[in-house]
Amino acid sequence: MIKDEIKIKSEEGEVFDKKQIAIAIRNSTFDDDLKCSLLEEGILNKCEGCSLKYICDGIDQVVENYVDKTTAVVSNFNFN
Repeated sequence: MIKDEIKIKSEEGEVFDKKQIAIAIRNSTFDDDLKCSLLEEGILNKCEGCSLKYICDGIDQVVENYVDKTTAVVSNFNFN
């Protein structure tokens, strides 16, 4: 069975599933995008001063690093 939940229950209580978080970040590099619901819903008008800014910036860096590490030029073609 495949579960698409970010939280899982364990004997210790509810925990966040790193695999689901990683898949969401990875999928954002394909046809999806990462956006902030606080900005989208007009709760905030800018990131400065938001207590989550450091984490969001880190996620953006993880996405950039992932793309850099998994994107490679396989071959160059010359049609001359």
